[in-house]
Amino acid sequence: MKHADLLEENCAIARSSGILGERWVWMLLRQAFNGARRFEEYQRGVGLARNVLTDKLNTLVEHGILERRRYSEHTERELYEYRLTKKGLELFPIYAALMDWGNRWTGLPAPPVELLHKPCGERVTAKVVCSNCNESLDARHTEPVVGPGLMTYRGA
Repeated sequence: MKHADLLEENCAIARSSGILGERWVWMLLRQAFNGARRFEEYQRGVGLARNVLTDKLNTLVEHGILERRRYSEHTERELYEYRLTKKGLELFPIYAALMDWGNRWTGLPAPPVELLHKPCGERVTAKVVCSNCNESLDARHTEPVVGPGLMTYRGA
């Protein structure tokens, strides 16, 4: 199975992986969440060759995670900035959880970056809770059940 084939699966994890599982995606999202807007900011933060960076940014635009907006500082050529869409901003809890996991489990001597919750002024980590009772979610206390899309999916 090719990576792009994941986008055709009747599985939210497979389809998400088809978009977010590409190499460099989370590094680019890190830059976006940290305020990058312009091509050069992404390139400086990630260090990709221009052609690879262009391809990856275009993919995120194609999937509606970033949007390209023209800005006109230089009139000799068209320049664009890349901003997170609503769809892209909704990836922030996943980004925060991935950062937290990496800080704890990848052998770092200490977290290189932490998140500060500006309203209360405290450093925070990600926490996934039940949308009904607010208890923490973990793998031992959840189970998959048939959803409405299982039987209605027709495939490609």
